[in-house]
Amino acid sequence: MASLEILGSGHIDQRESAFPMAVQLNNGELLCSFGTGGGALVTGQTEWARSTDLGETWSTEGAILEKDQKHNRANFMKLTRSPGGDTVYAYGSWVDADVDSGFGQRDSRAILCLSTDQGHSWSEPKAVPFPEDCPLEVSHGLLHLPSGRLLAPAATLASPETLGARVYLARSDDQGSTWNYSTPFYDPDGQLGYFEQKFAQLTPDHLMGVAWTVTLGEYADLENRFVLSEDGGTTWGTIHTTGIQAQTMTPIPLGGDRLLILYNQRHGSQAIKMALVRFRESTWQVVTEEILYDARTFYQRSQQVESGIEELDDFQFGFPTGIVLQDGDILTTHWCHEQGHCGIRWTKLRVHWKD
Repeated sequence: MASLEILGSGHIDQRESAFPMAVQLNNGELLCSFGTGGGALVTGQTEWARSTDLGETWSTEGAILEKDQKHNRANFMKLTRSPGGDTVYAYGSWVDADVDSGFGQRDSRAILCLSTDQGHSWSEPKAVPFPEDCPLEVSHGLLHLPSGRLLAPAATLASPETLGARVYLARSDDQGSTWNYSTPFYDPDGQLGYFEQKFAQLTPDHLMGVAWTVTLGEYADLENRFVLSEDGGTTWGTIHTTGIQAQTMTPIPLGGDRLLILYNQRHGSQAIKMALVRFRESTWQVVTEEILYDARTFYQRSQQVESGIEELDDFQFGFPTGIVLQDGDILTTHWCHEQGHCGIRWTKLRVHWKD
């Protein structure tokens, strides 16, 4: 028997903000980062909010990284933390703030800030280099493994015909002084592209990557793919389908072969879905599936839209991510348009799963 219970929901920010990601500190406080300005178009800067009551209320505290007015560069960064909790990482990218250019045509590069005082202050941004000199899509936070290894993902946006052709995982074993690279997602036949990559640690060296998968060039949505690593991200196995046709998807490990997944469903009924999944090396089995956020009240996808990339600038909800709290409940965050404003919503879940 398995089910998901929604315990509560509310807003973190409503200032044309998007792309949130939260962490819980050792003292139980919660931090959530998000981009402000332009909503999902990203024209502003990354800010953060804090909650001292397990997510019921939030207070905005400032900017992790202010917009670069001189170079007209916006930024959006996502929070993760070190295994011991001493360091909080804000990993993401700066992006050309000119929104007249479409997806993949705005220059963007990976950057990393960090905090060593529980998120009260943040370092200056440091560039994270990648093998290709091209715009990058950075759609998840940095992973810090128990070994000390840092893992920073990004997808290439090299040309309009090859958006998402490769997903690189930059890895550093010296706290970011030097980087090496693996390629978890890449189709040698040149048919598939991978967007909105998300990575999760299953056990100390056992990792999972998940990606929204499309046809290159046409960018028609396919079933999401997943891939596993047994050596801390140095090498990756065969890419397999999840069996779920979604877009942005986030895996949240629950121990053993169990996952909670959150994903955008923009085919048919518009919603953010949540599901409990059992996974094997090459297959996923959905145990139960429910709605986290029903978007149909606010948005309906046009029947004339055939590929996800056609509406990348018109999406009205997305980027669901979640963390397991110290008490075992799940805090999820996503962005959405409601009553004419783009903002950040939190939802708290409880998993009921008995064999």
